[in-house]
Amino acid sequence: MPAAERRERIFTVPFVLLMAANGLLRTGTQMLIALIPLYVLDHGASPAVAGLTTTFYMMAAVVLRPLSGGLVDDRGRYAVMVVGSVLYCAASGLYVLALPIWALLAARVAQGVGFSLNGTAVMTLATDLIPERRMSEGIGYLGVEQTVAQLLGPWLALELRGACGYRWAFAAAFACGLVNVLLRIPLRSAAVSADARRKAAQRSDDRLTPSARPLWTRIVDRDAWRPASVMFLLMFGTAGINTFMAAYALGRGIGNSGLFFVASGLMLAVSRLTAGRLERRWGTVWVLAPGIALLVLGQAGVWWCPNPAVLMLAGGAYGLGMGAAQPTLNSLAVLAAGRERRGRATSTFFMAMDLSQAVGAPALGAVAGAAGTGSVFLVAAGLTGTSLAAYLAFRARGRLA
Repeated sequence: MPAAERRERIFTVPFVLLMAANGLLRTGTQMLIALIPLYVLDHGASPAVAGLTTTFYMMAAVVLRPLSGGLVDDRGRYAVMVVGSVLYCAASGLYVLALPIWALLAARVAQGVGFSLNGTAVMTLATDLIPERRMSEGIGYLGVEQTVAQLLGPWLALELRGACGYRWAFAAAFACGLVNVLLRIPLRSAAVSADARRKAAQRSDDRLTPSARPLWTRIVDRDAWRPASVMFLLMFGTAGINTFMAAYALGRGIGNSGLFFVASGLMLAVSRLTAGRLERRWGTVWVLAPGIALLVLGQAGVWWCPNPAVLMLAGGAYGLGMGAAQPTLNSLAVLAAGRERRGRATSTFFMAMDLSQAVGAPALGAVAGAAGTGSVFLVAAGLTGTSLAAYLAFRARGRLA
């Protein structure tokens, strides 16, 4: 293998360890998402309280997101990653105990904080490890473990609950978190090297002096906001699908909306494994534009949807599109910022996704109330199309690749 090609490798030992650790953490997360509401209901709490277990977790993660990028850039990737993963693991261990509801909700808040810190630090460190010419490809590979965790975690949790009870199911989720923490230890050397490069880049950038830096740039990266805003528009459709798909499929007489998600998940994995290589060969626009077009096609297919076969095709198109668009936009956000601002660039991108989900669900709910559930998917398709127009406008002005 030529020396230049060796330098461009994605699957180095640190990257594989990072993937394995994050895959375990996400598997544990998906297990707990399935288990905790059932546990609360089985112990006599109301459905509203069961819903709060997810709300508290997500709100803690979202509220901390604006701060996490600055912490990663200022305090270092490794320190923030370890603090986040240890906090997450410790909170997971508490579920093995018979907690009262208030303590369980407090543990969910702590877990949300840990998840947010860890997620931003992990993605930032990953972008330090991935060669810049293969950034989108590497981010796509890193996303595959999330897809696997979403498929495996809930199934494993419910199987263990049925066979062994809640305590052993929670213990398995805790074990995932514990091994995840242990796998972080060998990453210290790679993270310290990345921090040294960041500090060198920071010293060479006189725009980063605190007195000269506007307050908003301490939260939102001044260059990553463009791809993040494209992602904000694109993610509206995901909010609509997650919220209204089941009800719409039942109303159309299709019944099992899970067909959409199965097809989408499979094609998402396929797309994440291949889109980065296609981008390297053909260029960003020739992957991102068709990816967004496939998302529009998938949402329009859900709206039309006369039978289960069309629903599966729509899911496949949606998965292919998301697998191409999300890693590509994430790569653009990271590369738009300097190495010294990758933490803020990463948190800016994630904030756009979080905010789109938070705003999208109630906004599309208002659309459903006014014009029917089917209209949600047409509006979402239109907004997704707008994201393509925004990207092309930024590209025409030389602001994005």
